Amino acid sequence: MNSQTIQKKYGFKFPFKPDPLAAKAFRYCKGKRLLDVGCGEGADSAFFAQKRKRFEVTAFDVNKEYLNRFRAYRRDQKLSNISILERSATTYSYPPNTYNVINCLLVICCMKRSQFERIIGPLKHSVKPGGIIIMSSRNYLDPELKESINSKKAIEPNTFRRKEDCCQFIYFIERNRLREVFHGFEILYYYEGFVPCKYNQHPKHGDSHIICRRRK
Repeated sequence: MNSQTIQKKYGFKFPFKPDPLAAKAFRYCKGKRLLDVGCGEGADSAFFAQKRKRFEVTAFDVNKEYLNRFRAYRRDQKLSNISILERSATTYSYPPNTYNVINCLLVICCMKRSQFERIIGPLKHSVKPGGIIIMSSRNYLDPELKESINSKKAIEPNTFRRKEDCCQFIYFIERNRLREVFHGFEILYYYEGFVPCKYNQHPKHGDSHIICRRRK
């Protein structure tokens, strides 16, 4: 089935296709165990679980509706190599030296800056030496940041409350910050700039992207 047919069958809110950064990172991914942080409706998890390497995927999110749709898809596709959990990225117990790949896309922008600072250490240590972390976030270039500065009071640097959408907070990561927090990792790909909105809800977003490897 194509993305649109899958979307209609399971009631997915968004097209069921992998994030371009996840697809770009696949060639660097080795091993078996993959953690999908804030998996949403599960498109990235399914992508990694169904590819030739067939990762053993642990996927979690806090949105029950998204997870229920994903569980229905997993059941019908007989994807026994995906475990789906209802968890928060800010409170998940990241086990050390466990995963070969950690996929965390457009998740850290849905929390406070201080929460990002607290979880980044445990998340980095949860990937095995030689393992890959894939991460993206809205950044300082995003047009919504200027709108937020003009209409809202920041609760932390570059952090604002939200009254709608799927996130209670939005954090726009600073210039070069994503590169800085992965100091000591091997940077395989890095980008800061504008990207099309993958859900076609906005003309463009400011994003920071990284694919990096924990050194052995």
